[in-house]
Amino acid sequence: MMPPPAGPPPRPHAMRPSTRAGLLAAALRYAAAGIPVMPLHTPAAVGCSCREAAGCASAGKHPRLRHGLRDATLRPQLIRAWWRHWPTANIGLATGTVLDVCDIDTNTALAAILDLLKVIRPTGPLVRTGAGWHLWFAASGLPSRVGLLPGVDWRGRGGLIAAPPSVHASGATYRFQQPWQPAAALPSCPAELRRLVLPRPPLPKGAAADVTDLDRYTAAALAGEVQRILLAPRPVVRDGRRITGGGRNDALNTAAFRLAQLSAGGGVDEAAVRHALSEAAQTAGLSRAEIRRTLDSGWRAGLRHPRRPIRGARRRVA
Repeated sequence: MMPPPAGPPPRPHAMRPSTRAGLLAAALRYAAAGIPVMPLHTPAAVGCSCREAAGCASAGKHPRLRHGLRDATLRPQLIRAWWRHWPTANIGLATGTVLDVCDIDTNTALAAILDLLKVIRPTGPLVRTGAGWHLWFAASGLPSRVGLLPGVDWRGRGGLIAAPPSVHASGATYRFQQPWQPAAALPSCPAELRRLVLPRPPLPKGAAADVTDLDRYTAAALAGEVQRILLAPRPVVRDGRRITGGGRNDALNTAAFRLAQLSAGGGVDEAAVRHALSEAAQTAGLSRAEIRRTLDSGWRAGLRHPRRPIRGARRRVA
């Protein structure tokens, strides 16, 4: 689970000794509260501690581990081993487990969320991230979704966040502006937010006899495309210049094209599929702007060449 480092990593941001010592202690505290933990890369003086260095579009926010979220753990001995190996690693938490997080990027977005909730301050833990805020809620069973409002995402099932005292790419430290107490219950997701996050209602039962089979086929196809995005090679960056472009963007474009072909045939939840591809691409390290452009391009192309699943394949999946 801990691949050996490949060459000397970029030098991380200067980190206070108290912050470095606090990373392991905080990671163990989160795990003791039942929140699966994983080590993330660290923002560096030149971009990120990952191989992309200056070319990384998600500095300090993506997993160091080969299998990302699947390697998140509650085991203290493994967490201690990780932070001995990577003492400056940012702390990643798997959402949709004990907590969900409303991820807010701008002052305007924060004001919109507070207006939506009709509060002056949120009721639960509030994290200052360096560029925005995280509002912590109890896990709701809701999926992760991007773009609830401009500058607002939801980290639920299958999501991850960086947690205090991780270091932001700006050099600022993630910190609680309203405290989190492991023994205290997190607030439930407000109904107003739930309505933003929930996917579109399913088709009526009698709409099509084979909708269930088609959904199963699409779920299997989606799982395969997500895996390909997560395992796609990253770009090679040398002296701040890209030598090869990597395969993540191509994998996302191909996935969008193939799944849009199915969507054009009807019976596919487009919002859910696009969200899952977006989450995988963000975990793989693509920027939101790049994800949006690539998804839209691949999706439009796929809609122009619709196809339906082979019925024999649907039966095998079912």
